[in-house]
This record gives sequence, structure tokens and C-alpha cells, in this order.
Amino acid sequence: MGFPHCPICVSVAFLTACITVTRSYMFYLLYKESEKRRVLPLVPVYD
Repeated sequence: MGFPHCPICVSVAFLTACITVTRSYMFYLLYKESEKRRVLPLVPVYD
């Protein structure tokens, strides 16, 4: 499988890569948000 490849395969691969990056970024944001919600009640904040 070398390049140049057919344009349909290239577009499908590019779309798959974009979906994978977006999905992993959304999972990262959800994980960060859940960590923030989990940690905040345990840590006293003094103003």
C-alpha cells in the first residue's frame, strides 16, 4: 500500500483520523471534568 492512493481511501483515512482525535480529546475533557468534580469537595478552599 503505497502513495499516491485513491482519493476515496485518502479521504476516508483523513476522516477516521479526525474522528479519532476528536473522540480522544472529548474523552480527555470528560475525564478532566470528572476529576475536577471528584477532587473539589474533598479539598477545603479558604478565601
